[in-house]
Amino acid sequence: AMRKDNFFFRDADGFNVTDGETTHIGIEAEGTLVLTETLSLSGAGTVARHDYAFARLGPASGRELIREGNEVDTAPTTLATAQLTWTPIPALTAEAAWTHVGAYWMDAANTRAYPGHDLLDLRAAWTVGPVTVLGIVRNVTDERYARRADFAFGSERYFPGEERAAEVAVQARF
Repeated sequence: AMRKDNFFFRDADGFNVTDGETTHIGIEAEGTLVLTETLSLSGAGTVARHDYAFARLGPASGRELIREGNEVDTAPTTLATAQLTWTPIPALTAEAAWTHVGAYWMDAANTRAYPGHDLLDLRAAWTVGPVTVLGIVRNVTDERYARRADFAFGSERYFPGEERAAEVAVQARF
């Protein structure tokens, strides 16, 4: 739990706010479960609520509306990640990783919402002597998502995330 008083931030209209107040309460957890000698499941997550603890006049003043009790914009309530890791032999590791970003408000007035997203990545590493070959496929399902979504200067803004991408790397140790 945390309370912030008199903090400085820039609102969606580009105005500086010098007397912001917010409250935050949540819980985080992480852990690893060894399923077999070669298979493990690990993960981490948080569930939290982030609220404005002050009010400010809205559109009539030409400024963004902020009501006490509104959720802080661009602050997801849930964040999580999980990895299933398989190591059939010491030289080979394969992993499937899931990342979750929950829904959040795009504006301080809590009128526009981003639905959140889930991503799946795959990774593998194979080591032979001093050489390791790595393979990564990010965003396996080619999910359309925003790294960040907000409402600023009168319109919704989406900063697009990476499309499906693959990478292969070779690492040598001498």
